[in-house]
Amino acid sequence: MWQLKEDIYSLFQSEKYAPINGMRSISCLTVVLIHIGNILNTFTPSYPHMQWMTYLNSYTYKFITLSALSLETFFMLSGFLLTLKFIQHRDSFSWKEYPLYIMRRACRFWPGIFLITIIMLILGESQGSWRYFWLFYQNYVGTEQWSWGFVALWSVSLDMQIHIILPIILHLVISSKSNYQKTYLALYILVILSIVYSMLIFNPKTMNLLVLLYQNNVLELLMPQRFFDWVTIEYNVTLGFEKVLDPSPVKPYMELMYMSLLSRYSSFIIGSILAFNLINAKNNTMIRYGTIKKYIYLTLIFLYMIILTIPPNPNAVSDVVLTIMVSIMRQIFAIAQAFILFSAICPATHPYYSPWIRSFLSHPIWTPIAKLSYLVYVIHCRIAFELIMTHSHIFDPTRYSIDILTIVCLILVLIICLIISVIWFIFVEKPFQRLLNKQLSSHEKFHAI
Repeated sequence: MWQLKEDIYSLFQSEKYAPINGMRSISCLTVVLIHIGNILNTFTPSYPHMQWMTYLNSYTYKFITLSALSLETFFMLSGFLLTLKFIQHRDSFSWKEYPLYIMRRACRFWPGIFLITIIMLILGESQGSWRYFWLFYQNYVGTEQWSWGFVALWSVSLDMQIHIILPIILHLVISSKSNYQKTYLALYILVILSIVYSMLIFNPKTMNLLVLLYQNNVLELLMPQRFFDWVTIEYNVTLGFEKVLDPSPVKPYMELMYMSLLSRYSSFIIGSILAFNLINAKNNTMIRYGTIKKYIYLTLIFLYMIILTIPPNPNAVSDVVLTIMVSIMRQIFAIAQAFILFSAICPATHPYYSPWIRSFLSHPIWTPIAKLSYLVYVIHCRIAFELIMTHSHIFDPTRYSIDILTIVCLILVLIICLIISVIWFIFVEKPFQRLLNKQLSSHEKFHAI
């Protein structure tokens, strides 16, 4: 059941598409970074206090948009890998085996959810409903029912929902093995529809995150009052605000634009398009001005990333510009990440191929972090919160630079999370996967008789 040596060794084994490890690791680190910054910022006196204005000039605040968009990389990679696997095993797809596929995917997520549940039981937290993330519908539950330790699991619910729906979509839209023109058209239409949907439901008057995040702490906007009452009593700390905003002004945006399947599926579809592009890459090695186009695209991507780190004046953006910006920002970011990945994994003869991007994203340092990224992702919020609140006299942004504190805390949280994740990976997750594969293979053999 336990294969300690093999499982430890597997953490350092690279796979066919090694650059994925780099993208996944970097995205995981940036998501952890933004959550640490949000926790540290709970000690900063509210806007328009001088210390809050200092925070608005920090890199922690300037990188908040770029860090938040890192989730789109996860979604794009998920859609890419799912689609690639579906294409490779398309002939074996059957409605009879479909429920078994869903069960396999759920069992991929449950060990991590079980780990954060144990951590929450040990460390404790104010009460909140637990069943919704075990059943993968947390993204449709109001944030007033959330606990901070489970806050990252809404995206796991979204990923599971996509893994239920996307294979059906692919089964319906894949036209043929040799010609995917109709398939491309269907996927492009889905991406365009996601933009149109966002434009229709976005209300710049009630969903203006530029103003809300400029003046309020993220936890103050998201978490219920009972949570902060518990925090101040349990950890004996003084936060930068006295009461949460109730009802939360960010609730309409969270429910309609941030967590719902209809508003977030586009990055998965962009990952699907990337999978088809990779399959067709062998037949498209002759692209006119291909090398020039590659450097133009990479330059535009670099400029886009720079722009994302320049916070606009929240009162200087018109409603029309804000609506367009919010509606296309995720798709552009996902497309940018997809192009970077394509340049690293496409054939070396392709004009878009970039050996230096491939070398950087394939570096061995990323491999173990990528293999453990899911476990790190699901537990980091609670670990970071415990570390910061327990040592609030050290992690105090009113005394020290929040940028330095964020980096120091990131290193500590990453080390702790990696240690916990390695132990869980070796003694629980991998043995569970072997047991599951054994049981399911027995089930498949039984039904084949």
